[in-house]
Amino acid sequence: MSYFNGTLLLLKEKKDPKLFILDFNEKLKSINVLLQKSDSEIVVFNDSRNEEEKEPIWLDKLMTDEDVINLVYSWKGLGLLTYRHPDFKFEMYINYLTWDDKYVDGFKVSFARKDTVFEDDRHKELIAKISKFVDYEYVVGDVNEESQNYISMEESLDEIKQHILKNSFEIDSRTW
Repeated sequence: MSYFNGTLLLLKEKKDPKLFILDFNEKLKSINVLLQKSDSEIVVFNDSRNEEEKEPIWLDKLMTDEDVINLVYSWKGLGLLTYRHPDFKFEMYINYLTWDDKYVDGFKVSFARKDTVFEDDRHKELIAKISKFVDYEYVVGDVNEESQNYISMEESLDEIKQHILKNSFEIDSRTW
């Protein structure tokens, strides 16, 4: 299993999933972060808050960005999409998150550890660019399971915010 370096971006205000993800995807394109669409890519869906599950869906290379994004925002738990950026060898992932199954509350950007360890700060620089596209409350990373400051996305949003307030992180918007 691979180790990923994940950065959580929590929004100041809840956003409509369709409008937010479509607009955000267009902004990502402006910095060469491109949605991956091929026969070997899938959309992974998050469980809903009442733990309903949705099976992953295989993509088709003929799908448009809007087709793929529609899959994510049409599911109440939202989900994870694969992106590529020319500065990184491996894919990056953006997991669109909700804590009420209605609105986007934030998202987590994850990079393969092989693209972030023993390297320069390219991933931090890209996170800084991405953060300029949203009105965020917090940007914190590294928060994946292997991190000493792991944040479980299963916790309530209030618990996550309390965890953020009590810890410092490799990437931390409070120090910018």
